[in-house]
Amino acid sequence: MKIANILRRIAFDEWGGTETAVWNASKELCSMGNNVEVLSTTALCSTESEVIDGIVVKRFPYFYPQLFLKSENALALDKKGGNPFSLGLYSYLAASDFDILHTHAMGRIAKEVRKAARKIGVPYVISFHGGNYDVPQSEFDEMAKPLKGSIGYGRFVEKLFRLDCDIVEQADGVICVGQNELEELKKRFPDKRAVCIPNGVDADKFQKNISADFRAAHNIPKDKKLILCVSRIDYQKNQLALVRLVKDLAARGERVHCAIVGFVTSRPYYEMLKAAVKTEGLEADFTFVEGLPPDSEMLVSAYRSADLFALPSVHEPFGIVALEAWSAGVPLIAARVGGLKTLVEDGKTGYLFDPQSPEEMLAAYRSAMQNASAISALGASQAREKYSWNAVAKQLFDFYKTVLHGK
Repeated sequence: MKIANILRRIAFDEWGGTETAVWNASKELCSMGNNVEVLSTTALCSTESEVIDGIVVKRFPYFYPQLFLKSENALALDKKGGNPFSLGLYSYLAASDFDILHTHAMGRIAKEVRKAARKIGVPYVISFHGGNYDVPQSEFDEMAKPLKGSIGYGRFVEKLFRLDCDIVEQADGVICVGQNELEELKKRFPDKRAVCIPNGVDADKFQKNISADFRAAHNIPKDKKLILCVSRIDYQKNQLALVRLVKDLAARGERVHCAIVGFVTSRPYYEMLKAAVKTEGLEADFTFVEGLPPDSEMLVSAYRSADLFALPSVHEPFGIVALEAWSAGVPLIAARVGGLKTLVEDGKTGYLFDPQSPEEMLAAYRSAMQNASAISALGASQAREKYSWNAVAKQLFDFYKTVLHGK
């Protein structure tokens, strides 16, 4: 089968959950004998064509239909929330011989994918990586902030190129990474061909021998409990909650250190986060690392150096980093939101808490530390048995076949 995986961006030094999912699934699909290309815009990476791990990666020029859009705001959209056009991407797809088009981007790119799929007579599938029906309005408001002061003409372009359509209603198949999102989709489109296929993890990666030493590299004392959070530095991920947690623990005389590792997708939020740490006098108790490559040994060391992994997101469709923490044998606490509510078995593979409740987060921390061995062992077993990328790719391939048969 010849498959096109389409993203808004694919930049190896600006990595996130969507890129992790698409890249690893693509590699497994190729190992199964399929021909997979990964296609995106040139956002955050100007290399238009390359072959990595045997996979063809193509990137196409794009634009935001906004007059008077400042460059710094365009960059903010590139990092998160951008809704661009890419006429080159459409032209490439419309002249291709793919068997199926799978878009992992929403908005205008998905509309271009749909139009190209109809032109060449193949089905198109859409994945909800960032959520679609359970995203808080506050997050949409934050993503729209870079557009202030500019004048949009996107609807005119959509009309001109006949792109005005409902991308979900007209999709031949929909993939949700979380069960809650699938349930919401079925309420709106009960007859839609849809399935929940979770993200995966390379569990072996977090158990291999490495030479990197995260604690030594960042001068983190060995006698301090290390709380780790690996995620984009962004308002969605709610790392500010960790400032309150560390403050509460320090006030009780506990020696803890918090390491926040992730690419910055909201610079104002990052500055706010660092300011909060300084205001509370916790500079010696926090380490910030602005992202580590997905194949970095230092990233593996960060997980394996941790005493606890915390994910306090206000919205999380799935949470691949939870699987990574399990794979490294690290006890987990996570917000009771989105896909995390079904991914994490509260009290068994981790502890859940209300991300707006410091008291619940502190209680989850206490419980996780008291039962660290039990929950980390069960989490590691879950990661290896249920969430391998090979299993994910097989589910994807079966769904593609179902969609092609239905088409």
